[in-house]
Amino acid sequence: MTTDIDLNEQIYHLRHLGDDFMALHDRVRGLAAAPGTETLRQLAPLVFKSQELVGKVLLSLSALGGSPYAAVIGSRQSLRGLGGLVADASQASWGLAQALAVNPLDGIGFGGPSHDEDNIRNARHARDTPEMAGHLGDAAWDLNVCAASCHQLATGISHDLERALPTTRQALQGISPTQYEALTSLAKGGATIQTRDRGSTIVLTPDHTLITIATFQSLDKRGLVHLDTSIPLHQGRGITVTAEGHRALAQHRARTGATTVPAAASTAAAATMPTVAVKREVRR
Repeated sequence: MTTDIDLNEQIYHLRHLGDDFMALHDRVRGLAAAPGTETLRQLAPLVFKSQELVGKVLLSLSALGGSPYAAVIGSRQSLRGLGGLVADASQASWGLAQALAVNPLDGIGFGGPSHDEDNIRNARHARDTPEMAGHLGDAAWDLNVCAASCHQLATGISHDLERALPTTRQALQGISPTQYEALTSLAKGGATIQTRDRGSTIVLTPDHTLITIATFQSLDKRGLVHLDTSIPLHQGRGITVTAEGHRALAQHRARTGATTVPAAASTAAAATMPTVAVKREVRR
């Protein structure tokens, strides 16, 4: 399971997919079922597009099914709906492919052209045109269903997340790489935040990691850091990482395979190393 998935982005992606399905629906509805090479030329890109949309729906299902969203109440129905959407999209693609398959092209059969080739061609066209139209109509219907399903699923997933507790929503999103870098620096020895002479507020870290005020505020809002408000801001208020912040660091490392070690752990490990090794580490 991976937690580094932006669920809001997935919701937007589903809504965009719904628009794509409807656009393809309109193109299919506007396609005249007239047998021949011209229909093949128009139909081929629609088949390609339908298969592309199947792949995109499958990617959404894989992303959401392997994310913490699966632990949210109501997610089962949405995930099953996405599975059904894969089937519906595949059905629409199959309908377009069937229309392409029955489209009679003007080739020459074994034995050479018949003396009555024109009448044979006309009879073949008359026989196959209704079947082509049927497949195109079925595909258009399925595409319309897919478009509606995408928007319904996006709305359902959004409501599921809104009903989730604030802490659950935060856990679903994890921390960003920028927040991880800031927390890692703060975990090494804290920091101070203070106001300069010209009124600007900055975060000062021992290792000179740049932490913007916006990043600090996002960490503070989530309870990942603690600010000592007992000290005047112009004197420099201390910032430390909370227990929740250390858990967020550990979860991010487990998720991404990051190996950054806080300074306290590095110091303890260095104390057990031979002197030469310690000096080499310091030079590096």
